[in-house]
Amino acid sequence: MDAIFDLDLINTVKVLKLNRLSIVRFKYDHIIQTKSKNKQIPSATVEKVFDCHECQNYQPDQEIKYNKLSQSSLLIYAWKIAPKIAILETPEQIIKHRQGEDWTELFQLNLINSLLFIPLYLERQKTTYQPNILGSLILQSYGAKQWTDADIEVFKWIGKKVSADIINQQTVAKTQSLVNERTSQLKFSLDVQAKLSSKLRFHLEELRESNRVKDEFIASMSDALKTPLSNLKTGLKMLKLRNKNKSLELYINILEQECDKEINLVDNLLTIQQLRVKEIEISPQKIHLSSFLQDIRQNFINQLAHHQLSLNISSQLDFLLTDLKSLDLIIKELVLNAIKFSTAQTVIYLIFERNGNGFIIEISNIGAKIAPEEQENIFQPFYQGSNVENVTNGGTGLGLALVKSLIENLNGTIEVSSILSPNSKDYINTFTITLPQEVHEVY
Repeated sequence: MDAIFDLDLINTVKVLKLNRLSIVRFKYDHIIQTKSKNKQIPSATVEKVFDCHECQNYQPDQEIKYNKLSQSSLLIYAWKIAPKIAILETPEQIIKHRQGEDWTELFQLNLINSLLFIPLYLERQKTTYQPNILGSLILQSYGAKQWTDADIEVFKWIGKKVSADIINQQTVAKTQSLVNERTSQLKFSLDVQAKLSSKLRFHLEELRESNRVKDEFIASMSDALKTPLSNLKTGLKMLKLRNKNKSLELYINILEQECDKEINLVDNLLTIQQLRVKEIEISPQKIHLSSFLQDIRQNFINQLAHHQLSLNISSQLDFLLTDLKSLDLIIKELVLNAIKFSTAQTVIYLIFERNGNGFIIEISNIGAKIAPEEQENIFQPFYQGSNVENVTNGGTGLGLALVKSLIENLNGTIEVSSILSPNSKDYINTFTITLPQEVHEVY
């Protein structure tokens, strides 16, 4: 599943004090379409694609395990009543619907007291046919548990998100397969026709057209995702204002946080794409550093307190002449990165200095070592370093890629160093940015 979503699933399970959460996906041998309520059990493979368990400290297990749908009576029961939710709140109800030992990789029947099955499906339009069941989100409680309406609504929303992810993965895989096939064909044609200049020009033009279509596809998809997310954000704000039920406040906050993460992800993807095709123009302007850096400090005050960190800011400059939007994104992404990877009770340093005909920005933090072989890779999109698994929220792997693209768009450079901190096992990690400007200070 999507790594961005894993930690949020785990946090939700912890908050609701559940013992286990699993996600299974159904892979059918034949297309299933039925109007009958008495659905026959299809021939299908069950893939367990996500699992987090209290006894394993909720560490996500993403090793795919396989079984036949016909060999799990509990999954058969959930499949039969889908798209309705299956609720088994007592051991007696569980015994009633199971036969034999069931799938031990998924169910420890001697421990389970209560089960909730959320069907994963995507119903695109009204139809007389049952929707295609993609899989199931399974919640397990080893103690007595009554599933409240609020619990069910949260997991129904999560189920919709997981269903959309499954559909997106399938679509991307098919698209990528077609793109790879077409790219392979084009390369073969170019090799064969290398000596024929007219043919070579033809194939090069076709390849450019393919890249242009891909760029337009990414841009249009980003806009298509951004609009419903913005509408969802507005709806959540209105719901938060009107909500008078304190018990729902936690769930609304969870949904709002997830919505913000998705919006930020789409914004970053769209910005990187625009930078790649050079659609973002630079608009240099006079930036008053005192107020700019005060806004930066205020933006991270809560996160710094939460991680027991402090931010030390110093500047030799009063003003800068550069692109405000780009500078703001660069600094925020680097400070956020420093917060994520800093040892608690340490200081993050943000320094602005003169440098010939330009200026230097340094952001330093105390944390784990950035190995030399990783220092170049960390600027690649979606790259996750070896220490990400030790971070509460590793992020998407887009932040530093976005930073480097923005800096290069400003005709600047970025370097990273990691040196052992004196009298400590931690390392001082420093990102150094060099950017040009026409004058040091603007009066």
